[in-house]
Amino acid sequence: MKNLKIIFSALVLLLVVQVRAQDGKVAYSGEWERESRWTTFEGSWQIVKTGDTYTVVLGDDFEAKKAPDLKIFLSKAPLDDISGKNAVKLGDPVLVAKLTSYEGKASYVIPAGINPADYA
Repeated sequence: MKNLKIIFSALVLLLVVQVRAQDGKVAYSGEWERESRWTTFEGSWQIVKTGDTYTVVLGDDFEAKKAPDLKIFLSKAPLDDISGKNAVKLGDPVLVAKLTSYEGKASYVIPAGINPADYA
């Protein structure tokens, strides 16, 4: 098992993942249950690989308390080093997308050329 860090702008989440990278299959998966000063998150997530494209898929059980300007990032920084103040600067972060849904299933394509394994 490897660790993959996905960040919501003011919130840092360390996710335990399972590697099963095959086309159209789950490459990584995990669960969130986290609070921050600005919001809370809980629920499942997956990163699905189809061809050369990776997509972050939030589960039906995903819930986030609304907060301003929430974004999904991948980061190479160790979880203990990341805070809301440096989350978008430390660890060569990559913006995946702005969060568009605060509840239930949603999908966000990871930018082309980005391999989530580089952030594990």
